[in-house]
Amino acid sequence: MLSRESWWPAAKDLEIGRQKRVPHDCGDGSPLIVSRDDRGWHAYCFRCVDNGWAPAPAESLAQKLARIEKQRQGDATVGGGSLPSPQNRDMDSWPEGGKLWLYRAGLSRADVGVLGIYWHEKSDRIVIPVRCADGQLFYVARAHQKDRQPKYLAMAPKPRTLYASWGHASSVCLTEDILSAIKIGLAGEEAVCLFGTKISDHIMSRIMSRTVNVFLDPDPPGQRGAAKIMAQLRAYGVPCRNIVADRDPKLLTRTQLKEILA
Repeated sequence: MLSRESWWPAAKDLEIGRQKRVPHDCGDGSPLIVSRDDRGWHAYCFRCVDNGWAPAPAESLAQKLARIEKQRQGDATVGGGSLPSPQNRDMDSWPEGGKLWLYRAGLSRADVGVLGIYWHEKSDRIVIPVRCADGQLFYVARAHQKDRQPKYLAMAPKPRTLYASWGHASSVCLTEDILSAIKIGLAGEEAVCLFGTKISDHIMSRIMSRTVNVFLDPDPPGQRGAAKIMAQLRAYGVPCRNIVADRDPKLLTRTQLKEILA
């Protein structure tokens, strides 16, 4: 365990959701990452291969209200017709929770760069741009804090002709969330994100000549939505199947996705 004196001065003034890389007394360079979340302060030194932790004090009502108001003001900067700015693409400076959300879905730093994902500091959200084949731009901004609501914000209003797809294949998958669609696209298949459990008329019109895999989350809301979509597709005579995995598609490996969709 790292001695508190060796990292606490660099960490003590961090706000919740922030982190930075700093020097450590073990040698040259900046091998020490200090961060803060709602549980407390964390430290990890890549040279020492050791960590430290200090619990957070109980948040007062005034502090909680101030934090919520700051988040509300930040959220007000998201939702317009252009990508929120400034765009921070230096992942080392991102909040730990934002990076973990992407890493947990199996996205590498290279994937994040290619996809144009970035951190918007004013709203403290991870922004995923959606560039459709017809040139249409859309985006979603996701909170990384566990208790923050709403979890997602997006460009408003959502275009009625939105067709957010990744990858190319003979068949097409319908997914509930954006990371699942991206993950299937990176696995060499094709996926369209519904941004929920309902299919729009525009997406329906685009896939009626395709073979469709309905691949929503395995939880009850996801499967209720999948049943309704399957009924709609069958009513139009669209070849389709419902895929139910043991986890959300984004939590499966790319190899597992390819095997399931083979």
